Amino acid sequence: MSLALDILSWALMCAGAFFLVVSVAGILRLPDFFARSHAVGKSETLGSLLILTGLAVHNGFELNTAKLFLILVLIAATNPTGIHTLTRAAIRGGLPVWVKEEDR
Repeated sequence: MSLALDILSWALMCAGAFFLVVSVAGILRLPDFFARSHAVGKSETLGSLLILTGLAVHNGFELNTAKLFLILVLIAATNPTGIHTLTRAAIRGGLPVWVKEEDR
């Protein structure tokens, strides 16, 4: 593997790890279900996609790379759809939205 591909794969994996850490911070710090689901829906999806892309670049042109790209497509399709379904069910179920005390 060339040095440029090695650096690219590590950069993609590190960027993905950063977005996953941001996702965890969002789950821990944000006040309600809707804000937390937004943090998870955006950054966790992007972090997973970047890590899988980095692994595919690192792996090279093999059968396992095709499997990684299949997993990447499935995550890209199902993760935002699942988050949307959960938040829509929460809205229909009457889960209240967090409102800052000063705004009431």
